[in-house]
This record gives sequence, structure tokens and C-alpha cells, in this order.
Amino acid sequence: MSERLADYDRLKMEELNYNSYLKVPELTSLQHLRSEPKHHDEMFFIVIHQSFELWFKEALHEVGLMASFLANDDVARSLKVLKRVQAIITCLTQQIQLLGTLTPDEFAGFREALGTGSGFQSVQFREMEFACGQRDPWFFQFFEARPDEKARLQARFESPSVYDCFLQAMARAGYQVPKEVLERKLTETHQMNDELVEVFRELYQDPKTDYHWVLACEALLDLDTMWSNFRSAHILMVSRTIGGKKGTGGSSGVPFLESRLPLRFFPELWEVRNSDWQK
Repeated sequence: MSERLADYDRLKMEELNYNSYLKVPELTSLQHLRSEPKHHDEMFFIVIHQSFELWFKEALHEVGLMASFLANDDVARSLKVLKRVQAIITCLTQQIQLLGTLTPDEFAGFREALGTGSGFQSVQFREMEFACGQRDPWFFQFFEARPDEKARLQARFESPSVYDCFLQAMARAGYQVPKEVLERKLTETHQMNDELVEVFRELYQDPKTDYHWVLACEALLDLDTMWSNFRSAHILMVSRTIGGKKGTGGSSGVPFLESRLPLRFFPELWEVRNSDWQK
């Protein structure tokens, strides 16, 4: 009996291979072209956007881990996770530039097949923004017809952001994070706080033995910078592909994207650069 069980276990191991573990057949069967006649470049467009969603999924997976490390005051481990998130965003920034290889004529060849499909409707992209602290209830309207996705977004909307977790950890470490910052309503985008700027200025000027907090601040700023780079690359790609035309989801296209470019996840870490650094 035990020999038969061992043979069965061995057979199960043999059945598990690269394709079955990664579900490659299922994954590569998800690209359905809608253009008629089938346009060659639609496949390219679909694969890139599907891979975006896979990377967004992984980034959110890592953000959750980073928040748990911060909740346990493990700043060093959170930095390790943050480094991976930064690498993912760098990958996305490079990847979005692939779409720039579409000429206007090539994109026009299948654009109508997208219908009203738009990046507005990417719940994971919006979750990433919400998770990092940039929250705007205006985006909920694009998920009214998809209650499961709206519920996911609502959960992010009501949960502490990465910045919230970081500032709470700083407060537990003894830094004088303003009470109004720690007790703010989570569903509101964090607003720049002058007292918090001063907390960061003092940290930068005299970190003592806590230089890991300076490294953490710089890593968050790196994340903010990389997300802005991603936005910039997106704007250039859209400008190159459709010019000043409206987006497929009804947005103004490039003007809307440009309006989002100045947004920052961690405003005090930018504002502290304006402080007086004279000794």
C-alpha cells in the first residue's frame, strides 16, 4: 500500500511541470482580438496591457507586505520590499514605451475595437494610487457596473496608505508626528503639513543612530519619483500614439494625464528640500 502511495506521489510530481505550474496554456489563451479584419498589432496591445495588470497585482502584493513590516516596526525589511516595488515600477515605465512603437495608423487600425475600454477602468492601477495615499472618490464612477471591483477599491480607500503606516511607525519610534496627521480621515488624500516637514528636517539634520529612517525617507521619495516617471512616459506614449484626441473612455486624453503629473504621494518629503539647511 505504501509503495503504491509513493508511486502516486511521484506521478503527481512528474505531472507538475513548467506549463502546468504557471498555467501557460490558460495564460496564452486569454488574448482575443476583436478587430475585424484581425489587426496584427492588436495582439501586441493586449499582451502589453495584460502584463501591466500582472505587474500591478505583484506590486499590490508587495505593498501589503511592506505595510505589515511597518506595522511591526521592521523598517529594514520594509526597505527590502520597497526596493522590489521600485524595480517593478521601473519595469512598467520601460514597458509602456513599447507602445510607442505603434504608429498612429497602426493604432487606428484596431482602436475602434476597444469600444469604451480605458485605463480609467484598471482597478489595480487605481488601487496602487490609493495604497500610496493619492485618493480621489471621483474614480469610483468607473466601477459602478462592476460591484466586486468597486468593493476592492473601496477597501483600499478606507485602509491606511503606505505613508500612513510609515508615519505611524515613526510616531511609535518617538518622532513628533503631528496628531492631526496621525488621526486624519483615511479616505482623504494626505495634505502637506508644515509641522511634519519640520520633523523630517530635524531627522535629516540629526539622525543620530537612526539613519535607517533617513534611508527610508529617501526610498519613499524614490518611489514617488519613479511613479512620476511612469506618468511622464505614459503621457509621451499617448501623445505619440493619438496626439490630442480624446481617450477611448471619454477622458480628455493627454490634458487629463498632464493634470495628474504634479501629484505627489509624500508631499513633506518634497517640501523639506525647501528648508534652510545652513549650519
